[in-house]
Amino acid sequence: MKRTDTHRPSAINPQEYLFVSFHDHRADAAPVLVAENQTFHAHMKQTGGKFSTHEHGGVCHVCGNAHAMSVARFWHEPTNTYIEVGETCADKLLDGGRLNFASFRKKMKAGIEAVAGKRKAQAALDDAGLSLAYQIFQQADFANWQHEESIIYDIVRKFVRYGSISEKQQDLLRKLIHKIENREAIAAERAAEYQEAKPIPALGGRFTIDGEVLSVKGAETLYGYTLKMIVKSTDGWKVYGSVPSGAALERGDKVTFNAEVTVSRDDPKFGFFKRPTKMQINGVPL
Repeated sequence: MKRTDTHRPSAINPQEYLFVSFHDHRADAAPVLVAENQTFHAHMKQTGGKFSTHEHGGVCHVCGNAHAMSVARFWHEPTNTYIEVGETCADKLLDGGRLNFASFRKKMKAGIEAVAGKRKAQAALDDAGLSLAYQIFQQADFANWQHEESIIYDIVRKFVRYGSISEKQQDLLRKLIHKIENREAIAAERAAEYQEAKPIPALGGRFTIDGEVLSVKGAETLYGYTLKMIVKSTDGWKVYGSVPSGAALERGDKVTFNAEVTVSRDDPKFGFFKRPTKMQINGVPL
């Protein structure tokens, strides 16, 4: 069929066309095209124009190429119509200029992969009974989150990006979700424990600390990387300080040691210890 429409290749006048936005016809591209579609529809609203209804035989409204997936949308001012064209015809409409199709395709590829990664992560977390973890990731409510939500977001974000999650990470998600779902009860329990705890004794100098290790974490200090621990005494008060050299400690270990303790200015039931000596771990001398 011989074409007689305004947009046939032989009739193109580049001066009559204006680039508006990019588009992609792959089904998975829709969530990635929000900004491009907003630009396009805003332009359509401004002009009142519609897509051209001429017969072209393909995806490209100029040459009829049926294989163009990523296209450019142009407005034809004389007819107040819009057309979609592939990269080669887009260059012709720009009269020698070039659109950055490569950048758009790269963005589409990354966006489609991200959508696929989200779907995979959501399905896997649902199957593992961790739906709340993906819901938290979607919310991204950073301003109102606590420590647990931030960790969950980071784990799920990496799952989406890299496509895998370990059993250890899933176990951690379960623990964090448990803390979130029982946050009020846990807070009430901690408040009750704090009320029952005694203040750090005002013994001055060094004295013996007998208690349980609550946490062991690495920290950067003026003297380099070192392990720090929090110990809860048998009387309920807590102290924070460096793990003695050579001590292999874990949460729940029972410890006894001598140290110099400074009570916190803000909390009489919390303090800082230094120079620990005579360490015993679960009754065994270090």
